[in-house]
Amino acid sequence: MWFPPDQSNKIAKSFVDWLKDNPPDKTIEKNLCIAVSSDEEGYILCYGIGEIMKGKEKEALQVNTKQNLFLASKIEGLRYKTDIFLDFTEAYKILGVAPPPEV
Repeated sequence: MWFPPDQSNKIAKSFVDWLKDNPPDKTIEKNLCIAVSSDEEGYILCYGIGEIMKGKEKEALQVNTKQNLFLASKIEGLRYKTDIFLDFTEAYKILGVAPPPEV
């Protein structure tokens, strides 16, 4: 998600408010990392990488969408995008080949 730098305190407070009523559900997704940067327009870029449990893609997308909509309702200028990517093994399956042995 991207948000104006003058909204950083508000986004932090809003995220804490979200977590009070929506604690992470590790049966759906496990948080791997959160990173913060900025884009060329000066917006703060905050993104997270998580491991979605097998068969829980729909649930993870629903939780993420609800969280983004909640934050967008609190933060003027917030923009967000959600992408679900495959892990190494799943990506090779789509290509129709077996993945190389793990190193």
